[in-house]
Amino acid sequence: MPAIPIAAASQPAPVLPELLDQGRLTFNDPIYFMVGAHDGANAKFQFSFKFRIFQGENPASRGLLENLYFGYTQFSLWDLSSDSRPFRDTNYRPSLFYYLSDTGVQNRAISRLSLAAGLEHESNGRDGDQSRSINTVFVKPTFYLGDMTDWHWSISPKLYYYVEKNDNADIASYRGYMDLKLAYGKPDSWEFATTLRKGTQKYYGSVDASVTYPLARLIPGTAGYLMAGYFVGYGESLLDYNRKLPWQFRLGYALSR
Repeated sequence: MPAIPIAAASQPAPVLPELLDQGRLTFNDPIYFMVGAHDGANAKFQFSFKFRIFQGENPASRGLLENLYFGYTQFSLWDLSSDSRPFRDTNYRPSLFYYLSDTGVQNRAISRLSLAAGLEHESNGRDGDQSRSINTVFVKPTFYLGDMTDWHWSISPKLYYYVEKNDNADIASYRGYMDLKLAYGKPDSWEFATTLRKGTQKYYGSVDASVTYPLARLIPGTAGYLMAGYFVGYGESLLDYNRKLPWQFRLGYALSR
């Protein structure tokens, strides 16, 4: 692992990607809470973790068992403007996957390459006409370009194949077969990120963009990030995979990005 520079007393130490993978229980997808008000007050939040099922004596092992993870992500849209303030939709996403935080691939363009591949279930836990459920197999490489202690790019295409999609047989028309995440940032400063989807039919798809900034740069001793997010398109949650709701701009806090 590359040496971590010691930050000046007035600056927070940068959190490098490899630090997010130390330990058996670690962050997975971003964890955040944001609030917006377009077409009615609403909130969007997510928590996500991964757990290393078996940790052998050699932490650098690339064996299947030693790098097998259980992941869990839960995402919710919360309607704050209606009576009783109901949750519009909650999506549950458990997964089982093989993950290497560093595959060892490195060249003049790529400073690091991580890899995840496995099985994932996603559903909203409802029945009847509002039931949504998919099972997929996926592979997700993440390419880091540039000095990871400074401003750099990351490119993360998540490619998936639908093993089962009976509750929403036409979901590929709106979501497609890939989530493409692009990010540019610095560990102790701004990060600009967007996740793009393109359905197989017409102009269907979505853009989910965010900007984050370390809170410790403003309030020493704190953790996490100030966050702004923008979503436009189809399928912000599974319930609306085939519906285009009003665009949303939200502000909030992220524990991880």
